Amino acid sequence: MMMKTTYRRGLCLVLALAAAFSLAACSKEPAEPAPSEPGIPGFINTLTAPEYQSNSTPVKPAPELAEKLKDAVAQNTDVVGWLNIPNTTIDEPVVQTNNNTDYFRRDWLGNYQFSGCYWVDYECNVGARTDLMQNTIIYGHNLNDDKKDGVKFAQLMNFADLEFAKNNPYIYFSTPTDDMTWQVFAAFYTDTKLNYIKPTMSVTDYNSLLTEAKLRSEHNYDVNVTVNDKILTLSTCTYKYGARTDQRFVIMAKLLPAGAKTEATVNVTSNPNPKAPQF
Repeated sequence: MMMKTTYRRGLCLVLALAAAFSLAACSKEPAEPAPSEPGIPGFINTLTAPEYQSNSTPVKPAPELAEKLKDAVAQNTDVVGWLNIPNTTIDEPVVQTNNNTDYFRRDWLGNYQFSGCYWVDYECNVGARTDLMQNTIIYGHNLNDDKKDGVKFAQLMNFADLEFAKNNPYIYFSTPTDDMTWQVFAAFYTDTKLNYIKPTMSVTDYNSLLTEAKLRSEHNYDVNVTVNDKILTLSTCTYKYGARTDQRFVIMAKLLPAGAKTEATVNVTSNPNPKAPQF
């Protein structure tokens, strides 16, 4: 009888741990998603301040970014670009392989790091602007309960703040063959029913995605985006709606023409009624 009681207790403990882990994972995919299921898993509040180091800097001149990117590629041929978002610590190389799992728990050099790095969806083309698909998707972890000064893509949460959005209208994602500036047009919370991580789609589906992004955006950006534009999508987990695995926070920006004039601030107003996730 005692052996059966001990067994039952042990089984209950295993089931409890399994349930806790399933709540902690922030993804529609398993903890190590299959290559056929692109996505961005994450975990709730598992990193604290010691790993966070502030290095917020102004926008880098293109030659400096080009030199840093060249050096990064020399250290790791999986590096395909450099991502810089002013007034955040997001200023690192971006990698890509033939799946979305290789760098799930690795830094851009391939060393183990729980917070991971930034990686491009394996289905995307990365190169010169003419090589890009309609939608270039970059994933990163949010491990700090949406804290704006947290690690990695937790800092995307800054875009939920209207004043930050007004004063940081551009994202800089460049490749070894092209310096590219992207203008933000949406910052939104979403459920994973919205398939925003498709690199290519029909004109109808693409137009529908752009419309949905603006409807869901926390702010109304005075930015004209059409199906003729190419966009950059930054995707991470969020904890706005509790310990759900089917919620995300997304930033979308459109590619500007080479040499386009940029402004220090742009016209952004609060969206009084952003479309809510469809849980």
